[in-house]
This record gives sequence, C-alpha cells and structure tokens, in this order.
Amino acid sequence: MLGYIRRLIPVHKLVFAVHDIVITSVLLYLMLINGRPYRFADMAERYYSSFAFLLIAMIFIFKFNGMYRYQVFLNRSRHIVVLIKCLILSMTLHIYFAFFMKFPEVTLSRSFVIETYLILFGVLLITRVIIIPRAYFTLVKEGKLSVNMLVLGAGEKAREKVAAILKDKANYYKVVGFLDDDPLKQGKVYDGIPVLGDVTKLSEVVKEHKVNDVFIFIKKINEEKLQAIIDHCISINKPVHVDSSLYEIVNERLSVEQISSTSTFRVVPTKARTYYDIVKRIIDIFGSLFFITAFFPVWLAIYLAVRTTSSGPGFYKAKVVGKDEKIFYMLKFRSMYHNTSKKLHEDKVKEMIIKNEATTKLVDDPRITPLGKFMRKYSIDEFPQLWNVLVGDMSMVGPRPNVPYEYEHMRNWQKKRFSVLPGMTGLWQIKGRDEVKFTDQIVLDFYYIENRTTMLDLEILLKTIPVVLFGKGGK
Repeated sequence: MLGYIRRLIPVHKLVFAVHDIVITSVLLYLMLINGRPYRFADMAERYYSSFAFLLIAMIFIFKFNGMYRYQVFLNRSRHIVVLIKCLILSMTLHIYFAFFMKFPEVTLSRSFVIETYLILFGVLLITRVIIIPRAYFTLVKEGKLSVNMLVLGAGEKAREKVAAILKDKANYYKVVGFLDDDPLKQGKVYDGIPVLGDVTKLSEVVKEHKVNDVFIFIKKINEEKLQAIIDHCISINKPVHVDSSLYEIVNERLSVEQISSTSTFRVVPTKARTYYDIVKRIIDIFGSLFFITAFFPVWLAIYLAVRTTSSGPGFYKAKVVGKDEKIFYMLKFRSMYHNTSKKLHEDKVKEMIIKNEATTKLVDDPRITPLGKFMRKYSIDEFPQLWNVLVGDMSMVGPRPNVPYEYEHMRNWQKKRFSVLPGMTGLWQIKGRDEVKFTDQIVLDFYYIENRTTMLDLEILLKTIPVVLFGKGGK
C-alpha cells in the first residue's frame, strides 16, 4: 500500500497533504460544532456534507495555488503569501455557500467564520511554514527519507543537473548510478556516481539497486526513442521524471515540477490509476446529462438556426478515430454548406503533419457558412459531442479525435494518443489552440495521458471556459 502511494505522490507532497487534511479537519470540526455538546454520531449525521465540502474545497484550492510545490514550501515568505491567498479564497467560498446559497449546515455568524480562519492561519503558519519544513530538512539530512534514483544519460548536462539536485538541502534522492548508450562512458565514475551500463539494462538495474524513481536527462534524443523509454519505465511500474527541455512545448506552456534548479515533468505508472477511470466516467455521465438537459432550449435554437440559414441537416456526423483506434461518428452542429468536398481539408492536414506546421484552420474557407464561422470561433459547433460523451465514445477531457486521413499520415509513436478516450477539450486547446504545431500538439497529449488525474481534468475544464467565451485561437 505504501509503495502504491509512493508512486502516486512524492514524499514532500504526501507529508504536506496529510498535514493539511488532519489540521483542517480538526479545526473545521471545532468550527461546525461551535462549542455545542453533540455526540460524534449526531455530529456526523448533521454536519457530514458541509464538513466534507469545506475540506475538499480547501485542499483543491491549496493544490491549484501550488502549495505542494518545492518553489512554494521552500520559500518561507512566498509560502506565507500563498497561504493567505488560499485561506481568503476558502473563506470567501465558505461565506458564499453559507449566506448566499443558504447552505443551512454552515450558516454561522460571519465573525465566527472569520475568527475560525484566523485561527486556521495561525496554526498553519506555525506547523506548515515553520515546524514541518524544519522537521523535513532534518529527516532528509539524516537520510531517513532517502529514495533511490537512476539517471538516464551521463553527459555533461545530466551530471550538472544531478549535482544541482544533490546540492539541494531539501533533496531526498540518492543517485545509484547513470545509464548511457555511449560506449566511451561505460564503466566510468563521475563525481562518485558510476555508469552502470546502457539503457537496455534499465530493468536489471532498477531491480538490483531497488530504484524508486527514474530521471531522464539525455541531451539529444528523438521523440520516438524518448517515448519508448518512458513506456519502458511505466512497464516496470516506476515513476519517471523527464527533463522538460526535451519537450520544449511542455516547458513553455505548462507548470512543470521544480526539483532544485531542475525542471521536469513526472510520469506516473498507469497502474496507479485504478479508480481514476471510474471517477472520470461518473463525471462524464453526470456532466453531459446536466449540460444537455439544462441548455436544451439553447441547443434547439442553434439547431433551428443552422437549418434555416442554409440547406441541409442541423447536425454533421464526422467519421473519426477514437480510443484503441476504433472508428466512431462524432456529432457537431453543421458549420459548412451541405455536401462540400473534403479534399481542401485533406491537403491542408497532410501538409500540416508532414511539415509539422501549426494547426491553423483554412483562411476564408468558402465551405463555411456565415453562422458556421461564428460557431467555430467560439466552439459552439462542438457542443453536440456531449452526446458522444454520454454514450461513452468520448470524454469531457482528453486528446481531440482525428479524422481517418489525419491518422493515415501519423507516425507510429504519435498514435499513443489513441490509448485513451478522446475529449471535447484538452491541454493543447487551453495552451495555444491554433498556435500549437502538430508535433507539440502530440507532446501535450502525451503529457496529459501520462499525468492525467481528476484534478488535472477539472483544471482543464475550468480553463476551457475563458478560451470558449473569448474565442481564443478559434477561426
């Protein structure tokens, strides 16, 4: 069980997460009972929903504001500023539900709520900002939080990054060695760290030295080989930290993990996501049902507008490639004139993939209706895909599906994006949309696939809202 948790959560994040849950739970419990002599059973029945809501909301706020990142908890002044911001957001959410949404279980006096959060700030300031970092550093210094790491790549760049990690007083990693395919480096020792062989010995070295984490610091490597190494690490059930400079688009557009002065993104074995797919499917079902029923009059009005402004059906069924490379029909509101040729788009797609160009749409495409141009800019034509989500062909979040003639031109390593359900929105939609090159699009999809969590899905959904409202990147 501990090994399972260790793969999911780095040591420092686990320490702070457990602390936040325990401290916040105790204080919220005291706040909710407000000195009233409830028995625990009565309290659980009366206040369970509000207690759970407030606790989960606060942990989400902490997560979204980077309270579990090295660059926050190692910098005391920044830690305090972010803590204040998180508690103000939590308190505002609390007061909103208590006094505006008439949430009866938490309708307490405003002064009492403010007093409770001031106490919470004082407790977290002492424990989270002062005591835990000191205790953490002591345990690291004494080697009681030691974690074995293996480094792929023994070049100058890799050695520099390893030296920076080992120099960091917060570092809990112990480097067992390097792996490098360069024969001239085989058997050498750099700063006391041996080169244990080439990359093909990964499984053997991991087992022999009880490696917990693998770091990839190879200076020159193509995307296909890099993806093969990542897949190998996942196959042996080990987290892998990839130097973000190897995937420049990740470094430019995403908030990556900071370890000392080294930026990486962490890939967790998919076996550690047993319950994620279940939760994701539940969210997809209830989310799609809600939006279909709540906005049904709007969808009907758009359908009628499409039918009356140009001849042809209101919906367009696009033949696309989905999970496990299976074909399905994706629904859209029709944005083009009926029965127009696809050749113009096929030629554009072929050129985009072969030349690795940005995924810009055709300028002044004569096939698009005036209403269709407006719908495309704000992604209104995509909303019928809620039906695809409901029936299980798609998800709310995931890589976008490809049409068959896109699939035909893709290289084998790029087809890993079909290992999960395609989504209505995804990382490259919120990180650039039409500004992202095709290969970078694939890389962002890979980043999502390897790091997908319920938290990341919710973050993508929230960040999709302004992209849709302001039509960013849409044409």
